[in-house]
Amino acid sequence: MRDALPEGFPCACCGRFIPTALPGLYRAPRRGSPQRFCSRGCRQAAYRRRRAGVSEHAPLLHRGGGGRRLAPPAR
Repeated sequence: MRDALPEGFPCACCGRFIPTALPGLYRAPRRGSPQRFCSRGCRQAAYRRRRAGVSEHAPLLHRGGGGRRLAPPAR
């Protein structure tokens, strides 16, 4: 089974690969629209980026605090 490559997709926000099937082992049922994000947090981060007018693929904000912003500060 080590040689079996999983089917899946990369998360639209963080790029993490999410397996949806392992040949001969597991297959996730296809229901609804295809999944784009690995977690609720990535989906929310992409939503905040779209509202700020920044690309969904912009780097994540790992540090900051009350003063961090996705968009440049207004002058």
